Amino acid sequence: MAALTNSRNTPELADGGRMQVYPVEANTTVFLGGIAALNSNGNAVPATSAAGLKIVGRAERVHDGIPGENAVNNPGAAGAISIVCRRGVFMYAVNDGSIGAAQVGQMAYAMDDNSVSASDGSGATAVSAQPVALPAATSAQAAALGHENVSSVRVTSTAAGGTVYTEGTDYVVDYQAGVIFLIAGGAIAAGATVYATYNWGAPARSVAGRIVNLDPSGQVWIDFVHQAAPAL
Repeated sequence: MAALTNSRNTPELADGGRMQVYPVEANTTVFLGGIAALNSNGNAVPATSAAGLKIVGRAERVHDGIPGENAVNNPGAAGAISIVCRRGVFMYAVNDGSIGAAQVGQMAYAMDDNSVSASDGSGATAVSAQPVALPAATSAQAAALGHENVSSVRVTSTAAGGTVYTEGTDYVVDYQAGVIFLIAGGAIAAGATVYATYNWGAPARSVAGRIVNLDPSGQVWIDFVHQAAPAL
């Protein structure tokens, strides 16, 4: 496609594209209200704890189906029916008790179509309270963690904990490169030494979304819109 030489009519997808229709995988049932995902074939399946799924949000309804009817494509060929999925902020169960107040703002990982976990399944690669020396004020405020493909990053003022700094307010993380960037005006001073706890290596589970808040019921609110970790 050539570059424009005049104005063009550029359509906008309604509601930010948060509702989409996907074909259902063969011999598969997707229950309404559950966490839906796309497999390697691009077909909708219930979310599981496997890596490589693309979580597409909450299963809303069968496309052109009966209201309230689950997406039962079993038996059935791939794409015999389709399901409408919505991205938004929805409440789901915590599979393993791994999500508390300290995990708000971090990524949650799918365990099944009804629950999430703060663990990416890469526990063997956990790093605890690693000291990170930040550069002086005259230099760019960035520091490498020493590993790439990091997740579940938590930055504190001391090895024992101390002040827990807030991602998005005090710092941001390039998760792919494994680099912390300070935010001007945040609580972390230039030249300080902070302590980072994180996992590194490719996640063994699929990202569901960001943990928005805890619910008194013991469940958590998950943002399925903002699933990517911030990167610079």
